[in-house]
Amino acid sequence: MFAKMLVAWAVIVMCLSVQGQSQIDPLASDIFTLPEDLRRTSSLEVPKVYVDPNADPLGIDPLMRPLDPEHTAEFLDIFRGRGFLGPFTPVLQDLRGNWKLDLLGGMPGKAELLLVQNRDSVFGRGILSLAGTTSDLSASGWTAKDVLYLDLVNAQEMILYRFTLTMSKDFLSGSFIAYDALGRAWSGTAQGSRSA
Repeated sequence: MFAKMLVAWAVIVMCLSVQGQSQIDPLASDIFTLPEDLRRTSSLEVPKVYVDPNADPLGIDPLMRPLDPEHTAEFLDIFRGRGFLGPFTPVLQDLRGNWKLDLLGGMPGKAELLLVQNRDSVFGRGILSLAGTTSDLSASGWTAKDVLYLDLVNAQEMILYRFTLTMSKDFLSGSFIAYDALGRAWSGTAQGSRSA
């Protein structure tokens, strides 16, 4: 009988202590001191204290302001032209695999790429052959309907190749603009196909 009463007493004490602990804010700096009145402002030159009766006494004004629409994900997606894509939009083209791109224009060359795709994101790596030299490339981009927006970066030469390519089953065609670290830019066309 005594053991049952001791267990019941222990359960009651534990329940009350858990309830009491849930009312303490663990993120508060010090729960036993009152916050300073944020309506008071003072000057360093003169020891006068000014009280603004219209100021927020709790200091939650920044929390109550409406969100800036320029910093929301929805606005950025619309601004980038990707607003129509949802997270579960089926991808029309499967771009995974090995690709060869022929660059025609200011500096002709060839790029051999290994691309990986996750929903509308495309990324990978490859090799660029220009004027008898080869260099490593990294690739990243996205798809929108039947268009592939692909960036190839030559980290050794510090050159960015920005492609806009129309996709068909095993064929890519479109244009690119290249930017180098010296501020120069040139453009050209590109045609690509899936390699075995």
